[in-house]
Amino acid sequence: MKLVQKIIITTVFNFLFLSAFSQNIQTAIKIQAMDMARALIKNDFNTFVEFMHPKIIAYAGGKEKLKKNMDSASQAMVQFGVEFKKIIIGDPGPIVSFQDQLQCVVPQTTTLQTLLGQIEAETSLLAISPDKGKKWYFIDTNVYKADKLKKILPDLSTALVIPPQKEPKFTPKQ
Repeated sequence: MKLVQKIIITTVFNFLFLSAFSQNIQTAIKIQAMDMARALIKNDFNTFVEFMHPKIIAYAGGKEKLKKNMDSASQAMVQFGVEFKKIIIGDPGPIVSFQDQLQCVVPQTTTLQTLLGQIEAETSLLAISPDKGKKWYFIDTNVYKADKLKKILPDLSTALVIPPQKEPKFTPKQ
């Protein structure tokens, strides 16, 4: 009887520990993704780039070139009367452990204000951690499509399910 009790207690303890561990990781993902989103809204490209995966930075030509391109894109948005209104980070999906990395998909909703109205786009971020969930890197699947991602990041798990991109919603200005 004591063996059965030990097995039950150990199983319950492991379940509770893994549930708490998973929740802590999901919280870390969401907080870091929100920090990245705030940096983008503030045009703080130095901070924003810190959340980008090193292989994506290398693919884009390095940090300085990437920041310069982001600054140019930001200036073009201003010229055309486009601004970020808000970015909502959803709850991270299942976390996959693959090749010494934690990986998951995180839903994101971005709202842009334009001269003609508002655009809302639902996309996904890939979240990757090389250090067991302390630091997370994010890749916007709207910018980097699945076929390109597989070339840049061959160590992505095939268990990750990236939802198909939805059509953006446009609400005309009243």
